Amino acid sequence: MGLLTCFAFTHAQDIHFSQFNFSPLNQDPANTNLFDGDYRFVGNYKNQWPTVPVKYNTVSLSAEMNFVTLKNNDRIGGGLLFYYDVEGDSRFTTLNTDLSFSYIKALGKNAHHFLSYGLQLGLVNRSFDYSQLTFDSQWNGDVFNPGSSINESFAQTHVTVFDLGTGLAYKYVKDDRTNFTIGFGAMHINSPKMSFLNDNSSILSPRFTVHSRAQIKVSKKVDIVPEVMYQRQQTKQEVDLGGHIKYHLNVKTAHTVALNLGAYGRVTDAGWLMAGVDYDNWQVNMSYDINFSALNAASQYNGGVELSVIYILARTKKINKPGAVCPTFL
Repeated sequence: MGLLTCFAFTHAQDIHFSQFNFSPLNQDPANTNLFDGDYRFVGNYKNQWPTVPVKYNTVSLSAEMNFVTLKNNDRIGGGLLFYYDVEGDSRFTTLNTDLSFSYIKALGKNAHHFLSYGLQLGLVNRSFDYSQLTFDSQWNGDVFNPGSSINESFAQTHVTVFDLGTGLAYKYVKDDRTNFTIGFGAMHINSPKMSFLNDNSSILSPRFTVHSRAQIKVSKKVDIVPEVMYQRQQTKQEVDLGGHIKYHLNVKTAHTVALNLGAYGRVTDAGWLMAGVDYDNWQVNMSYDINFSALNAASQYNGGVELSVIYILARTKKINKPGAVCPTFL
């Protein structure tokens, strides 16, 4: 009953990805449409703690679109975010669907500086299945009898609530290999009630996030990309930091290719290595966590495999000349 009691009587917490800057809408609504292009599609998958009896699996998908770029280079855009998470013996499931909107203000005449305000509206659904759980009443003192009555009652096994988040971010872009972003996000600011007992015993506490990322060109072929994020939700907090090297390859085609290799850590909890590739508009990265928290007695220092995929499209204007080709995507 202990695990289920935790669900019923404590403040609910969020999922998180180790590749925190490769899951932009989960991180901060102000990241909506804050990219170089007109469409962005993002997929994230995490298989956590494979050595425990029941694996933890998380999937997130998002799509964004730049609705319009105004004459002063301001951008208005929106996005759709979906994530699905299953945890433990109770099959504790989180299913979120969110709509994000942003207004990005271009600062200055040269459009190198941008200030983004984001708003996120969503529905959070959480549920569990107690059929695989065991309870005190099923033990007679000597043996376990799964057919015994559990002597427990639940008002409901699923709950759906409205969720609200907002954020603000600043981005500086010098060129395609030199940029800097810093932002602040506030999720669940309406503190939705998440109790399975039809009372106020559990809420989804506000989560506050400060994040920053830079890409710095240091040579003809090499960029360094330092990243950091701080999150706090009620009394829980985490600090993620690290970075990767982006090595640009010489290819004898029109394609652009870069390799990513880096190392990151979550203070007092885990460290992970990341490797990946950028190919034209695709970004694919894989990482593996090494858990060194108090949970390592069960995890045996294994954390989990995580995969991120990002695809960005940019519209180009049609060339109105005889024999001109159809519009292409960059």
